[in-house]
Amino acid sequence: MRGKASESGPRNFRAWWPWCAAVLFLLWQVDFQFAYGFFAESIQQELRLTAFETAAISLAYLLSYGLMQLPAGLLLDRFGARRVLPIAAGFSALSVLLFAQAQGFWTLLGTRILAGAFMAFVFPATGKIARNRLPAHRFALAMAIADMCFGIGAVSAVFIPAFFTDTPWRLLMQGQAFLGLGLGALLWVTLFFTKPDHTLPQAAASATRSIADSLKRPFVRLGIGLYIWGAGLILGFGGYWNVKLQRACGCSTAEISTLELGLFSGLAAGMLVAGILGARVERLRNIFRISTTLTLVLMTVTLGVSTTASTDQLLVLMVALGLLIGTCSLSFAVACLGLPANHAATVVAIVNAGGCLSGALLQALPIWLGEGNATFSTISITYFGIAIFGAWIAWRMPRLTNPAESP
Repeated sequence: MRGKASESGPRNFRAWWPWCAAVLFLLWQVDFQFAYGFFAESIQQELRLTAFETAAISLAYLLSYGLMQLPAGLLLDRFGARRVLPIAAGFSALSVLLFAQAQGFWTLLGTRILAGAFMAFVFPATGKIARNRLPAHRFALAMAIADMCFGIGAVSAVFIPAFFTDTPWRLLMQGQAFLGLGLGALLWVTLFFTKPDHTLPQAAASATRSIADSLKRPFVRLGIGLYIWGAGLILGFGGYWNVKLQRACGCSTAEISTLELGLFSGLAAGMLVAGILGARVERLRNIFRISTTLTLVLMTVTLGVSTTASTDQLLVLMVALGLLIGTCSLSFAVACLGLPANHAATVVAIVNAGGCLSGALLQALPIWLGEGNATFSTISITYFGIAIFGAWIAWRMPRLTNPAESP
């Protein structure tokens, strides 16, 4: 029985080694994702790209990453993280190296898509390792810390221009590729020299059947809805302060960077706090009800004052929003409640895919609704709507208990 092993699992630090290595690699890949925003202008000028081509390269990674989540989760559950993850990590680093050598739009686009596809394996693998090797009551904290990488990676990417002002983007990408190879080797070593997990591989089944079986679980659907809310707001509302939309809020590029830093700093802190509080399952409903309701209130205030408030006032609001939205990291704990451990990667992947695709859609939706230009009304409708959706999901959530895990 896996249920008992999951409750009492190994308590010593050695059990955390593979998970720690996976989180380090996840942090590396998030830095690659966000760093492009700071290199985009240099790449556009060097290769004479149009604004549309530059934006397409950015969006290609997120779409590829989101769409590849489901195949990645299925492969991880079928063959195990020990076999699949080191291979994916190696090809991820190789994709970054190829990106650094690209000489035109199509090669940039292709290597960015490849990077997203291979990097899609890391997050569900982190969830699978946590589910298989760590004590069950630490799963929420482990996933929250893993999800923090998106906030920490975004914050670290902000400092790239400050520390590497005169360094060509190709050289920085090459350095990141070699760092990725080193982290991939560390990941392989930690997985190779630790005992295999105690769960059996998922039985061979069609991808459609595996996904359908997962989606039949109410907790999985609930987790997807909550992560669509959180990731959609972070990746989408974060785009509100993005350079692409600065005309809509009247902010300068420097002010936008400051506001993004505040949002993602608050997000990282909020995820950590949520992970600590979410160790007890019965707290999850109240955590989500409070956070989604306050997010709706703060979102309304932020949209209402964004054209008149000072940068400092907006910064306070962004940090507060990040803290509240950080509770979305508990979506994985909700989705995996009572789940057999040999299905963990698939479910984590499904939830993460929902968040990625939601974020990609909400980044572009205000522009599409505004016929090519984001307006204040399209921005308000988009993000106010997703904030209401999150509160609706949270207030429909039933009282949660910790069911006995399936064998």
